Amino acid sequence: MPLEPPDQQYWQAAVGYVELGMFQEANDQLENIDPFNRAAPEVLAVRIAVYHGLKKWELMQEVAKRLAEFQPHDIQWTISLAYATRRAESIEAAKEILMQALQRHPDEAMVHFNLGCYASQLGDLTLAKAHLKRAFVIEPKCRLMALDDPDLEPLWAELGTLGPEV
Repeated sequence: MPLEPPDQQYWQAAVGYVELGMFQEANDQLENIDPFNRAAPEVLAVRIAVYHGLKKWELMQEVAKRLAEFQPHDIQWTISLAYATRRAESIEAAKEILMQALQRHPDEAMVHFNLGCYASQLGDLTLAKAHLKRAFVIEPKCRLMALDDPDLEPLWAELGTLGPEV
């Protein structure tokens, strides 16, 4: 059931604040929403963005877990859960979340991409390459993302040693 006024306006304001990078203001708008409606998926989705922006990893983790359970076919919530878990706990814990997701979503590029990033950070560059190659086949735009993702620096360093220096 869609949000109705005034909750709809509070939600829209929160979305706008998130887009501007004003996360505390976005959170304040979400707090104005009727408590009964705060568990609506669209409200929780904005909460994830707010907690990400405020670097409140444990809170982001809780909300992402709730959404992943509520909407298991929407892989974004599981990816958000892994992202928050990495920051709240460890890369290994985040990797486990995505390995489980990989069984349910074997052709999801972002699962492979993130597993490639985690493998790179953990020093398993062969596995990192395998996951990234799969991500690139599924979604070629992942190649551009790989150029800027600092998690892949260990892989870049290895690739830089493979050929003549420029």
